[in-house]
Amino acid sequence: MAGEKIPPLTLEQVAPYLDANRRNAESLIAAYIVTGSEKALLEEAKQKYPNDPRVAYFAAVRADSPEDRQQWLNAFKQSAPDNPLPNYLSALDHFKNNQIGEAMQDLTVAAAQPKYQDYSAEFVQNDTEAYLAAGYSEADAKVQASASLILPQLAQLKQLGVNLADSAKSSLQAGDAASAQALVQAGLTLGQRLEEPGGGNVLITDLVGIAVERLALGALDPATPYGNSGQTVQDQIDQALGRRDAIKSLSQQFEAVVPTLSDQDLIGYLDRQKISGEMAAERWVLAKYATK
Repeated sequence: MAGEKIPPLTLEQVAPYLDANRRNAESLIAAYIVTGSEKALLEEAKQKYPNDPRVAYFAAVRADSPEDRQQWLNAFKQSAPDNPLPNYLSALDHFKNNQIGEAMQDLTVAAAQPKYQDYSAEFVQNDTEAYLAAGYSEADAKVQASASLILPQLAQLKQLGVNLADSAKSSLQAGDAASAQALVQAGLTLGQRLEEPGGGNVLITDLVGIAVERLALGALDPATPYGNSGQTVQDQIDQALGRRDAIKSLSQQFEAVVPTLSDQDLIGYLDRQKISGEMAAERWVLAKYATK
């Protein structure tokens, strides 16, 4: 079965892929990923394609200084006006600088933006093409592209969830219930955004979303009513924990089956992940192999 670990590609190995794609933004970012973050490739992308949202995304999350990060977050906002991700990252920076008002402005904008996008599905597709151009089989190329996926924003978004929960608790202690509610709602919205199903969605993103939601709910008294559902805050926390445990159980079952997958089924799994997300793809595998 395909899937043995492949070391990062060299610049020489990615050269044919880059040449075939005329060193466009997509190919430079893909080459940056599959070479294990060869910095020169990201620098080239930044110089040639500063208005590409995928370039701005990586430039921001991998920035060497706060000033550089702010510059690229601004570019990210301008190049992806419907994507809340740059505003969430900007809000985190404002929290770090104790600029709560500015952070809330970013969060208000983010709440109105329709589609969270981290470009992971595009990255996996482009990385697959880079591995294929380097001479790897279809199964190996897809496995390695999936394994190479890096999501550096997740740790930062979880930290934003921590900041939101801590600020909500401080507001409650100060008697400012309105501000606390706004902060909790921002945390819940962020968590729900990360859990949105869809093509390319991976389970670690779901788990971070659940963690952010739990942080937000943890700022509230667990015995208080939650919305108009007749449930309490604790009920919502328990539901989040249930989703987390279900994901972990699914992953454990899937990992047990992986060594028995044929290359054809491995390709089918990865194709389904790209279309429907990792959870749906793992369920497909388990359903197919349940009777084997």
